[in-house]
Amino acid sequence: MKTAAIILLSILGFTSVIAQPDRTRGWSNDIDYLLAKVKEQHYVYKNKDLPPTMVRSAEELKTRIPDFTDERMLIELQGLMYHLGDGHSYILPLLATITESKFLPLHFYEFTDGMYVIDADAANARLIGMKVRSIAGATPEKIMHDMVTFVSQDNTVGAHWLGPVFMRQRGLLERYGLAKGSQTALIKFDDRKGTKFEASVPFVPPTDFRGVPKMVPAKNTAPEKIPLYLTNVGDNFWFRYLPEHKAMYFQWNQVQNKEGETLAAFSKRLENELKTLNPTLLIVDVRHNNGGNGYLNTAVINMMKNFQESQKGKLVIITGRNTFSAAQIFIGRADHETNVVFAGEPSSSKPNFVGEENEVVLPYSGARGSISNRYHESIPGDTRQWIAPELEVRLSSRDYFGNNDPVLKAVLNKYGK
Repeated sequence: MKTAAIILLSILGFTSVIAQPDRTRGWSNDIDYLLAKVKEQHYVYKNKDLPPTMVRSAEELKTRIPDFTDERMLIELQGLMYHLGDGHSYILPLLATITESKFLPLHFYEFTDGMYVIDADAANARLIGMKVRSIAGATPEKIMHDMVTFVSQDNTVGAHWLGPVFMRQRGLLERYGLAKGSQTALIKFDDRKGTKFEASVPFVPPTDFRGVPKMVPAKNTAPEKIPLYLTNVGDNFWFRYLPEHKAMYFQWNQVQNKEGETLAAFSKRLENELKTLNPTLLIVDVRHNNGGNGYLNTAVINMMKNFQESQKGKLVIITGRNTFSAAQIFIGRADHETNVVFAGEPSSSKPNFVGEENEVVLPYSGARGSISNRYHESIPGDTRQWIAPELEVRLSSRDYFGNNDPVLKAVLNKYGK
């Protein structure tokens, strides 16, 4: 209950004099709480001093609390977590109780030839297929360059995976001069013919925002024209035989069981199909797989080993920027335990990495995040930043919007019949 003095000050228009110190104290306490929890729980830093850059940045952030909105503060807390050097220690820009963070209802993707809109809500569907030249005055190139020292990541590929998601956040765009409380962002585009135009896109509250959105088929594509790698991204695992290439294509999108079938049962079913059809090539596509339960990997590893040992088949794994966490454990084990060729682009993690979801909730803001408290070592002594694909192929906007899969095409051309 307000005291008489506070009520009087509110009437006289001095509410901010009372509220601001409380808010500053609250955010400052959240920063201290976060660093204390990192020191207590993080796999690396519970046994050594916190990174000096993180400590300095935290102290500097405290001095900027009065200048920043709550949405911007959430973004800056995530910037602090970057200094821990792993992709599982982070603060989410959404889900805090102190504010409803808003974001642009556009799905951006960084192709070899630039940043494009590949999906949008109904009100902005006209923007799908457009190349982004700037958002709120900042170029995608500038923002993505900055993501390398902002996004929680195991390697720099993680910045290219997660950077386009953060580009949607109103709090992040305030870093680039977007006015506080802006209801729209001015975005400049090139259409597919190169014509320049601009649009003011409204920020929206989060609806069903669950993690990093996976790729979707190019809009208005007839079902029969959708390339294989985008036909069923929502299914945890499935396979299709490609008889013209004597190849079995297995797409694995999440290291999780699904209703009606476990990964172990699926692996046995696939193994039986491999024995019946006797392909010369097994392709395992984990481009959309951002993890799950690493303990479930063994059944798939054993299936691949049996294929190589009993059928003398060729094994190719397709990786991408979305290959992360338990999927990284899988490809690390495959690299160590099988004779495999990797294709596509590097994953967003290392063969050996610190990583585990371990929730932290900040007391003042209600911000949610994770502090990694486990080390995964798939290949003892391996210090690579990623497993470099022997057959490296990257996706252009022309390929995507043209419904082509240059990665699968290259694999089949080189290793298929």
